[in-house]
Amino acid sequence: MLWFPFKKKSIESTPRDGLEPIHIVRPELLDLLGNNAQLRIWLPESLRGAMDQVAQHLDTTLSKYLREYFVVYLYGNHALIDMYKNKTGIFYEPPKENILEDDFNTPMFSRVRSVEFIPGLGKNIVPFKVFLHAQIKADLQLLADKSEMALSQFVREILVSHVLGHTVWPERQQMLNTEHIAIANEWEYGHLKADSIREPSAKEEASLDGKVEYLHL
Repeated sequence: MLWFPFKKKSIESTPRDGLEPIHIVRPELLDLLGNNAQLRIWLPESLRGAMDQVAQHLDTTLSKYLREYFVVYLYGNHALIDMYKNKTGIFYEPPKENILEDDFNTPMFSRVRSVEFIPGLGKNIVPFKVFLHAQIKADLQLLADKSEMALSQFVREILVSHVLGHTVWPERQQMLNTEHIAIANEWEYGHLKADSIREPSAKEEASLDGKVEYLHL
């Protein structure tokens, strides 16, 4: 758990001060377990490196880090605790009677691996796709609209503020090539299709500029 250590002793689940469980107030937040939406975003390489270091220090994965961060940013720390103790939201556990035998039949996938990359992007910008629940993406979009910003730009800036603070971004932005930013923006908006190499060698993959990384939330 990122934001606080949960004690082994169970947390009292009785609402206090009139606070209802988050899934009662907003039923659409009952189950946020599925990763049925995609968010394209580019980040300065320095920010991605800092995010990896934070996740490593907290002994967690970057996907879990972002999943919990988005919940706290959108719904608050109290909601994250509520989801944890009630097994709802991003910690949702479906009733056992709803789990069918077919759910345990693991689909087969090809072992042929492909790597997507964006030519001309350079090595100072890291593009990746975040797979997350559609409701979380929709709520992020609402806040982005209120800020009159594109969703990817909004998410990028809240991540910069969260990980690097509020005084670093202008200086970091000046280090980025404006042409590379334009290419990355085109990819975010879906106007630019990434190239793909199937089963690239380690040398080929290491030489790719703008390799697209995938985070499954």
